[in-house]
Amino acid sequence: MKTRQALGVLGWLFAAAGVGCSGGGTETGPSDAGSDAPTVILDGGGEIPVPPDGAAACPKNGSCNYQTNEGCTATQTCVPLPDGNGAAPPGCIGAGAGESGAPCDNFDECAPGFLCAGKQCRKLCCGGDWSGCPSDDERCIQDFVVSDGNGGTIATGGMLCMPVNTCNALTPAACPFPGQTCQIIDKTGATLCLKEGTGDSGEACPCKGGFLCVDKECRRLCKAATGGGEPSCEEGEGICVHFHRDPPGVGECTPTDNGN
Repeated sequence: MKTRQALGVLGWLFAAAGVGCSGGGTETGPSDAGSDAPTVILDGGGEIPVPPDGAAACPKNGSCNYQTNEGCTATQTCVPLPDGNGAAPPGCIGAGAGESGAPCDNFDECAPGFLCAGKQCRKLCCGGDWSGCPSDDERCIQDFVVSDGNGGTIATGGMLCMPVNTCNALTPAACPFPGQTCQIIDKTGATLCLKEGTGDSGEACPCKGGFLCVDKECRRLCKAATGGGEPSCEEGEGICVHFHRDPPGVGECTPTDNGN
């Protein structure tokens, strides 16, 4: 789902993490956990996600590349420049020094590769490529639009790296805003507070907090630690398995007849 808003208003773009992963893991059953300790698989494997080619996904109708800043000098930054005809191709302007989260009022206050959005400098990226972001706690998740000067907006074809991993998927209700829960937002295990769905265990996505969309169905999240813990899988939901797509310490209640 994508939310497009005018410059200065931050909206979230996220893709459901509902993709199947392959590979089985090694069952973990520590001897000191007790005979009735739940079965937990700490290494369920699965695909290691390959980031999209963001640089190649950036618009080709301008003089520079949003993600790499190629085409600009070392003292310039690549930004969308409205042309007065309903388009905003990439072009170079003088850069400042502000990087992720630095306060700003204008594009030229941010460092090369960054621009000012919502009063903060953000790294430009394309195509959802998280490898184009400055840190592991940022993801390329927000579409970026600019004002057309007439009350409308222009799609730039660029995106912004925004902060993630600000919440714990095992405590979904801890988000600060009503109606939002902490959710896993992509195949890397990044988390973010987003609008809550309604799907419960085995139901269609989008899911309630504490669940993950896998193959279009909601799967309960569980504590993937030696000896288990809460939250845990309920009867009929399978075994708690940590896959590469899950955050550290988080697993999915995986049906025993389904290895992913």
